[in-house]
Amino acid sequence: MNYVTAGRAEAVLKSMIAERDRRIADLERQVAALKKQIATPQETTAAVAPAAAPRVEIRAPQAPRSVEVTKIKRRTGEAERKAMREKHRQQQQARQQTETADKADGKAGLEGRSFLYVGGRDCQVAHLRQIASSYGANLIHHDGGLREAVSRIDNVLPSVDCVFCPIDCISHDACIRVKTGCKKWEKAFVPLRNGSKSSFERALQSMSQGETTQ
Repeated sequence: MNYVTAGRAEAVLKSMIAERDRRIADLERQVAALKKQIATPQETTAAVAPAAAPRVEIRAPQAPRSVEVTKIKRRTGEAERKAMREKHRQQQQARQQTETADKADGKAGLEGRSFLYVGGRDCQVAHLRQIASSYGANLIHHDGGLREAVSRIDNVLPSVDCVFCPIDCISHDACIRVKTGCKKWEKAFVPLRNGSKSSFERALQSMSQGETTQ
């Protein structure tokens, strides 16, 4: 596992969370100030209004004050919505950073390992090697007996950590040879549903998460 990369990712996450909390605190202070503005005109009017003033004198200023209160409430609502959007954005960004760091750690867990891929299509081999390389692993390919001797599988097995076999692109003899050799050398045997790149990459992802099938 690349501890330097993980440490940097953790530092970035902590910095983002601190910045999120600061922004949310600022927005909450704005909301509190706006709410205070709503309450202040009403308290001031109650304090200065004469007890025996005619009704018309009390009701006359209500229209402009009502408009002002409405504006303040609208600004308060906008500030609260902005705070919620900012909080959601920061949480989503932090979650994405965490997922990226976890994925990088998973790939690092396969670094330096060696895999044998038996069968499949020749046109896919280069792509399969690129996928394995992205996980830091080395991929050895055997065509399953089309041009290479099946007995060569026995020579390669001791030096690899795991064997992948696409069940739709491998001969019965080669498959039996691989299974027998994996039991003999105590190697992981991973059957793939097909010889596609996506099937192989899903298997590597599962392996990086500790879900390898023996």
